Amino acid sequence: MLTQSMKRYLFAIYSLGQNGNKIRLTDVAKFMDVSKSSAVKMTERLVSDGYILKEPYREIELTQTGIKAANELYTPSIILREFLENQVGVSKENSAADAMVLAVHTSDETIEKLIEYVLDLGGKET
Repeated sequence: MLTQSMKRYLFAIYSLGQNGNKIRLTDVAKFMDVSKSSAVKMTERLVSDGYILKEPYREIELTQTGIKAANELYTPSIILREFLENQVGVSKENSAADAMVLAVHTSDETIEKLIEYVLDLGGKET
C-alpha cells in the first residue's frame, strides 16, 4: 500500500517526466523541497516496491505499476486544478499545489466522489 509520502514522490516523478523529460534524483528532491538523501531513501523504497526503476547514476523511470499509480493521482489533480481555477477562482499557482495535496492526502472514496461531483457540475453548465 502506498503511503502519502510515496504518493507525493510518484506524483513528482510523473509530473517531472511529462513530455518525455528525463527524471534525475536532484530534480525530484528540488520538486519535493527535500534533501537529496531523503529523496534517495524514498526512491530506494519505490524501487523495492516495484514502482520505479533507478540504476546508480541514471535517470528514474516509472514501471507500469508506477505509471498506473501515479496516473491515478495525476488525473484527479488535473480535474481538481481546473475546477479550483475556473469555478472557484483560485489562482493558477495555488490551484495546482492544492489539487496535488487533495489528490495525495484525501481518501480514495472522497476523491472519487469529488471528481464525480466536479464532472457532473461541468455537465450541468452546458
